[in-house]
Amino acid sequence: MPTPTTPFYPMTHDDALALIAALQTLEPGLVTTSQAGKLAPNAEAIEDGFIKLATSLNIGLMSKAFAAMLENPETIVFTEGKALTQNAGFHNSIYRGKYLGDSVTADQYAAISAGTFDGLFVGDYWTINGVNWRIAGFDYWLNTGDGDRCQTHHVVIVPDTCIATGVKMNNSNVTTGAYIGSDFYTGNNSNTGRATAQAAVKTAFGNAHILSHREYLMNAITNGYESGQSIYDVEIELMNELMVYGSNIFHNVINGTNLPSNYTMSKSQLPLFRHRHDLIGIGAAWWLRDVVSSTNFANVYSTGTAYNFNASNAYGIRPAFAIKA
Repeated sequence: MPTPTTPFYPMTHDDALALIAALQTLEPGLVTTSQAGKLAPNAEAIEDGFIKLATSLNIGLMSKAFAAMLENPETIVFTEGKALTQNAGFHNSIYRGKYLGDSVTADQYAAISAGTFDGLFVGDYWTINGVNWRIAGFDYWLNTGDGDRCQTHHVVIVPDTCIATGVKMNNSNVTTGAYIGSDFYTGNNSNTGRATAQAAVKTAFGNAHILSHREYLMNAITNGYESGQSIYDVEIELMNELMVYGSNIFHNVINGTNLPSNYTMSKSQLPLFRHRHDLIGIGAAWWLRDVVSSTNFANVYSTGTAYNFNASNAYGIRPAFAIKA
């Protein structure tokens, strides 16, 4: 009998038997001693709670079985009777990109509520009202907030395209009041960009399913850098550079001996853009909420380049938000 390889899936003995049976259903003939990359017979495949392959060559490493499991990854691993995949961490680690239909189903909302996220993965999307609403991450804002931290399981959504175009951040080239003071946020000077985004999202998913969470947003500027902030109730807003790029690029975070007001609860790159950098550039420029100078806000340019432009330039908006059960 060929020598088994290094163990790779920790689980109980009974769960290992159940997984082998499931794998055999997905790929008949999977348990054998004659082919590289196949499982050894049941008795040989399970040792100390691990499943082993029949050979160390790993040729064709159960390709059909793993392809089937990628379609339904929550069946992969179990421990103490519970799938290790039923959590945000696992689902944030896989980009799938599957079409999920034209509405969120009751089962999908139930999986969101439970925090198992069964059948949902980064890159999966619903097409509603002509827009692809793509999953950007799971439980991104969980356990963030001030006295009322977010404790609701949620799925972060970002549209594939701009859901409004020709939108200015301000009517003139100023960043006074930062994001909170902008015409985009306040609706001053007949700026309907934010209202348009909110209406599109709530029409697609329903107001009751939009997560409200707490977030620091900037509300004051000194010499071109953000110098003041407060915590606001947030539902549907523009992203910051950290959510898109994973770092500050043009965002003005250092200004001599002054301490910028660089507080944020959206402090890391969304899994969608970590897995698929190409989905940042969409062939159209879109605004971010970070102040770059006394005249400019950050944005993503039409070439996919990290950029910044005068606040009165007209570009698209691509907000981020989260849905809940």
